[in-house]
Amino acid sequence: MFDLPEAAARRIVRLALEEDIGTGDLTCRLVLPSGHRSRARVVAKQSGTLCGVSLAPLVFSELGAVDPESGASEVELTLLREDGSTVAPGDEVLLLEGPTRAILEGERVFLNLAQHLSGVATQARIHQDAAGASCRVLDTRKTAPGQRELEKWAIRVGGGANNRMGLWDAVFIKENHAQAAGGVRSAALRALEKRPVGADVIVEVRSLEELDSVLDLPLTRVLLDHFAPAEVARSVALRDARGAGFPFEVSGEIRLGTLPAYASAGAEFASLGALTHSALPLDLSLLLEGT
Repeated sequence: MFDLPEAAARRIVRLALEEDIGTGDLTCRLVLPSGHRSRARVVAKQSGTLCGVSLAPLVFSELGAVDPESGASEVELTLLREDGSTVAPGDEVLLLEGPTRAILEGERVFLNLAQHLSGVATQARIHQDAAGASCRVLDTRKTAPGQRELEKWAIRVGGGANNRMGLWDAVFIKENHAQAAGGVRSAALRALEKRPVGADVIVEVRSLEELDSVLDLPLTRVLLDHFAPAEVARSVALRDARGAGFPFEVSGEIRLGTLPAYASAGAEFASLGALTHSALPLDLSLLLEGT
């Protein structure tokens, strides 16, 4: 249902396994015989939006626990819940059966990723529900280094939407750009003149005066930075009176409790760094059931 960015996921999984296993799982090597097999289940211990369960096949295939004849993973996986599902405490989301060493070697990497991504998806779902249908909740570039594609995927799984991926795929004129370029309008005019075909041009404004200076420009979107809901409403009235066609994004200290007010004031988008940089992991647990 949600397209996993597989190349990025595989790169992150490989790095995570390398840093966790290193030269080998010393405990399993000493305690368990090589032919030991087990069944296990992954259980939700909190309510939230599940994201990352589809990484399980990548984790256990990258471990190298592969049948030499068939080439299939020796850890058999049964996904009981899909990414995007709502889970409650006690819900089983994944069953595993295979070599105990492989299950335990992949356990922490899988759980770390699934718990974090589920936390991001949960926050996206909660905030989008609060904003309502008229205002789309967006992520930002405030992501964990190296994990941006997966975190932005989790935002989509949770029902939010993505802002630009990085510095390369859209023009986003912020306060420092405007300062260096001689003002918001000057920076916007340069960007519109020189942008690649099809590139979005988004401009951040910090006052009604700055907004007024760009109302006649064919911008993709204008970000109202640190505007109160009442100021957003005035901005909407000014934009509509002047016939400008771009939507508004609000950002800067936006909170879950204030999202409905911003949506009611007419903001079409709201971007929140907290969706990624402050999302608490959703508690999931892997439990061995028997040999």
